[in-house]
Amino acid sequence: MATSINFAKASVSILRLICTIALFAIFATPSLAKSIRMTIYDDGKSCPASCNAHVVFGESLNGTDFAHDPRTPKAPFNKCSIGSSCEICFDDKSPTSCMKAEYQGGGPHADTFDFTPNFYKENCPIASIPSQLKNQCAAFHKAAKPLVNKTNCIQNPGDTKCVAIIKTADTSQTTDLPLYDQCKKEGEAKFNRDRPIEEQRSNDCAYEQKGTGGPNSKGNRWKRLLPGACRTGTYVGKDGLDCCTGIVVADGPLGSECRNFYQ
Repeated sequence: MATSINFAKASVSILRLICTIALFAIFATPSLAKSIRMTIYDDGKSCPASCNAHVVFGESLNGTDFAHDPRTPKAPFNKCSIGSSCEICFDDKSPTSCMKAEYQGGGPHADTFDFTPNFYKENCPIASIPSQLKNQCAAFHKAAKPLVNKTNCIQNPGDTKCVAIIKTADTSQTTDLPLYDQCKKEGEAKFNRDRPIEEQRSNDCAYEQKGTGGPNSKGNRWKRLLPGACRTGTYVGKDGLDCCTGIVVADGPLGSECRNFYQ
């Protein structure tokens, strides 16, 4: 009987030791750095501040290690204010992953910095940008490589290869612009009230109500961005996903969306 009791006590001691080691391993191991995704967007006139060089991100990031008012470099952080400089960090462990960028509000999915084409245009050439952004710029430049030696029709609309392309894009934009302006003036509810669904608009009048985009390889359809929603000198892409800007480093990563504007 004594032998059984001693064996049971030994088993309990060993189990406690194993648990202690396991807990020590959990708490002693440094946590892995959390990283932020980078994306690019230009949804035309809906893009704030005329789509200048800025960033938008979800509210859950604002006031954290990843995004905060530069005047509070240590926690507790103040939140970034729209239209002001914001300290953004691409991971939560390295101070060298941080830089300042103009903040223009919320937008994308969680843990994502969504930058404008002008942000990449201004910052990619700077040698001192954080390595994460530098890698993203390199990936964008690689994606844009097929466009580099082609004629940029948005920047050179009078080129003989571009005249017909830009004329078609201008006509689409000019035709849709009065509808966009009317929708913005009346509001979507009133604008859509007596129209068939094919003519209705959504997302602050910038997108179609009935999704006719696609289908993609997964069979999904999407609401197209409409031509009148793009700013003058920019044009909606072939699949209605974004406005093509003529900024090569931004148009290239959009794949076939803007390829027609490069001949």
